[in-house]
Amino acid sequence: MLCKRAIHILILFFVVLQFCPFQSLGQSDQHYTMFLYNKLLYNPGYAGSKNITSINTDYRDQWSGIEGAPKTFNAAIDAPIGTYMLPFRKVAVGGSIASEKIGVESNTNVMGYYAYRIQQKNTIVSFGLRAGVKMYSAYYSQLNLVQQNDLSMTQDVRNAVLPNAGAGIYWYGDDFYAGISVPNLLQNYYDKKQSRNSRAKEVRGYYACAGYVATVNEVVKIEPQLLMRYAGNHIYKLPFNCDFNVSGVFYDRLMTGLTYRTDKSFEFIVHIQATRNINVGYAYDYLMSELRSYDRGAHEIVIGFDLIRDNSKYLTPRIIRAF
Repeated sequence: MLCKRAIHILILFFVVLQFCPFQSLGQSDQHYTMFLYNKLLYNPGYAGSKNITSINTDYRDQWSGIEGAPKTFNAAIDAPIGTYMLPFRKVAVGGSIASEKIGVESNTNVMGYYAYRIQQKNTIVSFGLRAGVKMYSAYYSQLNLVQQNDLSMTQDVRNAVLPNAGAGIYWYGDDFYAGISVPNLLQNYYDKKQSRNSRAKEVRGYYACAGYVATVNEVVKIEPQLLMRYAGNHIYKLPFNCDFNVSGVFYDRLMTGLTYRTDKSFEFIVHIQATRNINVGYAYDYLMSELRSYDRGAHEIVIGFDLIRDNSKYLTPRIIRAF
């Protein structure tokens, strides 16, 4: 049987889920079904939390079958600074590059990360910052316009450089984590030349996440996780959006799970520690909204590599155990 603490956590997660609206009009930042393995991208405080050098890549093909649908690729690395022989390293750094293609628009994000970590009795609180640039392009001249004399749709935007910065707090122990973050503090206009007349503007997003590992027995662990998003300003707002995931971890090697996203979709996840250093995962999104008639769902693949020098230091329930 699950311990009382695990049951209380599960009940709390379901209660929170009931207050999440069950609709969504769109997305601001990239959405990843495998957010379990992409925490660095939305919370810089996550840097160094595995206490090893960790490299993760993710490819997502969203709304498969719809022309111009989003396709995203990202690669990220993070690690604590200092010799691995130290029992605790306060500072961690990282970097990431993400590329997204949506119709005639493309984005390339290059970010650097810094985290300062404070060790408490049984937990760690990490304060993170990130900074970098987005290179945005939009080839409006490739569109087939209904209104041919619309000048705003005939002038392409080529590699507009949009600087940005973000911050986050990540609190974690051996069997839980929680965090809040604002990945992009600035709200840039996509086309600076037409910023006074253009509504094309970045919208600031706010994130909150939490997860817990409940040990059932030596073979099975249950891990509920929650990611909440909100984006908006005084002009434009997106509805509150939630990803609620429950996964089972077997033999500290195999993870399978189900996610419900409040934009009316289910996500099926499988992840395996293939070797001592390499892990791979796959997710499939099944839409229940009106788009279901036009698309074939979404596919997502993650591949990770962990540089482990001392196995005995990293056998925590938050990480699938290495060979």
